[in-house]
Amino acid sequence: MTDKAAKLLVIADDRWFAQGLVRLIESSAQGKYSVQVCTFAMGVKSVKSEQPDLLIVDGDRYEKDKTAQYIRSLMPKFYRPLIVCTAQHYSNFGFMNAGAMDVIIKPEEDAQLFSARLFKSLERLLKAAPHEVVRQLSIPRRQQGTIIAIGGSTGSTQALPVILGSLTGEMPPIVAVLHMPEKYTRIYAEQLDKTTRFDVVEARSGLYLKNNMVVIAKGGEHLRVFHDKEGYFVNSEAGVRVSGHCPSVDVLFDSAAYCAKSSVIGVILTGMGCDGAKGMLTMKTMGAFTIGQDEKSSVVYGMPRAAFENGSVKRQLSLEKIADELNLKVKMMKKDGE
Repeated sequence: MTDKAAKLLVIADDRWFAQGLVRLIESSAQGKYSVQVCTFAMGVKSVKSEQPDLLIVDGDRYEKDKTAQYIRSLMPKFYRPLIVCTAQHYSNFGFMNAGAMDVIIKPEEDAQLFSARLFKSLERLLKAAPHEVVRQLSIPRRQQGTIIAIGGSTGSTQALPVILGSLTGEMPPIVAVLHMPEKYTRIYAEQLDKTTRFDVVEARSGLYLKNNMVVIAKGGEHLRVFHDKEGYFVNSEAGVRVSGHCPSVDVLFDSAAYCAKSSVIGVILTGMGCDGAKGMLTMKTMGAFTIGQDEKSSVVYGMPRAAFENGSVKRQLSLEKIADELNLKVKMMKKDGE
């Protein structure tokens, strides 16, 4: 951060909440932030004109799903770190999957805890996230059609190379969240780039996707896919844990479901826990084709089991057969698109 005040935009229709938040920030931050307020109806226009460094959204203006959809309307073209403030003590899953970097509960009586959490979040997000998406305009052959989204945990780092090694022909871009610690994801991506025929990279915000590219989520950062007139691109930003993880498979799957709908193929691999099951169900609901690794070939059958049991897996296959199914499905989708 420089000495220049960071620009915050508060999006809220509740005048009491907005004014109280502005007073809190201006009285406590000692000039570190300049704060402006707009209504939900003026949100997109204000983000365009003001170019804020960070957004704060009132999470109680609408029902949760509608608020999440509103956040999605801001994220693809006007990506900024975004905090949701809400009085409702429910799961932050919907807000986080829509693109929020943090969810803070509004104070009921004493504002001290709220204030401490808010300023801690502001500092973290403004340091961790870029002020705007840096679009990689030089990347050729931007993808407009199919994408493949893969998620996994325990054993998945060994499973993914098996799949990549058996994929044939030109493949649509692949985005993957594998539960790995920070710093190791870059090494892992470099290894796959050297040992497979694919262009494998660690995720970075603003990267446009192309065929035969594999993007590995960066450790400690959520990976989301968006789509604009140029094609699919990704955002990679720090955030709180979703479904127990950052990066979260649920976050990736949910974003892929909303931006690609029936043009995404989802694959959930071996891993402990249930991360990915909710997101895969969203993908299936939006028309995606979904694949789950079977119990026999999984090192740990936790994540594939959770997805299978909630009805989100259309085909359950052994690790060795997943690539064959992907090859076949990609060919069918290419033919349908001709």
